[in-house]
Amino acid sequence: MLKGMSVRGALSTMPAEDVLEWVARRKLSGQLTCERKDLVRSIVVEDGTIVWASSNRRDEQLGVILVRSGLVAERALADALGTRAETGVPLGKVLLMSGLITEIDLIEILATKIREAVTDVVTWTDGSFDIIPKAQSPATGVNAQLAVEICLTVARRRSARMIEIMGVLGADDVTFYVPPSATPPVADASAMIDTARIWALAGDRHTAADIAAAFSGERYGTYDALAKMVSSGRLVVDRRQRERTNSAVELAAGARGRLRQGDRAGAYAMVTQALHQDPSDPEVRKSFAQIERARVAEVARQMLSRHRIPRRIKDLGRKTDDLALTEVELELANRVDGRWDLLSLIRSASVREAEALLAFARLAEAGVVELG
Repeated sequence: MLKGMSVRGALSTMPAEDVLEWVARRKLSGQLTCERKDLVRSIVVEDGTIVWASSNRRDEQLGVILVRSGLVAERALADALGTRAETGVPLGKVLLMSGLITEIDLIEILATKIREAVTDVVTWTDGSFDIIPKAQSPATGVNAQLAVEICLTVARRRSARMIEIMGVLGADDVTFYVPPSATPPVADASAMIDTARIWALAGDRHTAADIAAAFSGERYGTYDALAKMVSSGRLVVDRRQRERTNSAVELAAGARGRLRQGDRAGAYAMVTQALHQDPSDPEVRKSFAQIERARVAEVARQMLSRHRIPRRIKDLGRKTDDLALTEVELELANRVDGRWDLLSLIRSASVREAEALLAFARLAEAGVVELG
């Protein structure tokens, strides 16, 4: 013990690596808290061995990691948290007693949280530290118990690369978008981490920290993969701060995500809205061209696979405001006379063939024409 005396200081004067070595040499018990800007990391030690690590980031909470990693269902976690509140039994013990997680999986996640916390604070060149000498029970009721020297060895090996990574990403809450020309990373069964899944989550606008939570809190490995994808052009860091969450760029990114999931109609609707919002943005225009091609190919297979003669089944002389038809759609609908075949109508339209084809698909969906 430290005989009741707390120790405070600046990390610029005494780096976290030196603080942890000092704690280990004296086999101290207590809590080391490192704080920088809005981030607070706490590391609990017992007799010089690290048993627990936590932070004030929600995406690094044990429950969030368990749910995002698919180890515990969200409803089951809510029940476990309720049991903890009612009984006072630590969350980890509740999860173990309920059979929701094995002790091996739980300890591995706790150990990962410890390694990641040490790796991060070792790279800090500013901020403050505070050592409170008080033996504490782990918040989960389960210990991981990692030697300080082992954690520091891992942190030293990673620190230079971690600084490079954060130089690329910029922050834990950074989001990304997938360039229209990007291709997914090749799946590698022997890889320690699923880069294809990381790429997909990044394309769906998850933050870097949220993606790490989906990989059992493996912050270093996840961030390293993200940084490499940024460097190779498979991802772009979205550094633009926009007030509206439905900005054109974000809509375009969401549309590309839907396209990757196979929803070409939904992707086209989203990217069309993005183009209307900001027709001058080059990224939006590229996304529109890519998704329009995919949607046109899909519609062409459906509508032009056989000879069709469209027939108008709704009187356009009546009010059509409820249909919200565009000028192009109205023009094409008025040309349907039951004699011209679909391909001829498309080729003779006053707009691009792709636009005419999609307009006919919309007229069919709205019940204005029957394709025959």
